[in-house]
Amino acid sequence: MAGMESAVPPSPPPVQPVPAPSATPATPACERCLALAADPRRREPPSCLALRGTVPLVSQSAAGVPFSMLTFACRDCGTVWRLYDRANELFVSWVPERPLVR
Repeated sequence: MAGMESAVPPSPPPVQPVPAPSATPATPACERCLALAADPRRREPPSCLALRGTVPLVSQSAAGVPFSMLTFACRDCGTVWRLYDRANELFVSWVPERPLVR
């Protein structure tokens, strides 16, 4: 059957695998985030932190102590912070989502 085209379409060219994006290098923490890490019990957030969401996550620790958590992100360096506040405690705890890079 010369001159007739094959009913099977030609196969597409092989797809080259796209390499997985490498982990983005961490941005060094700004001076205000480093100061917050040095004093993580202060109540007021530095002016560079922006609140993510408005409703705190309310939960209990494994020991049954209730706490609330708010998430903030630094406008300057991108560091994400979690603010933990336990019921009937004077101090709070600021915890970075990832270890800080100096």
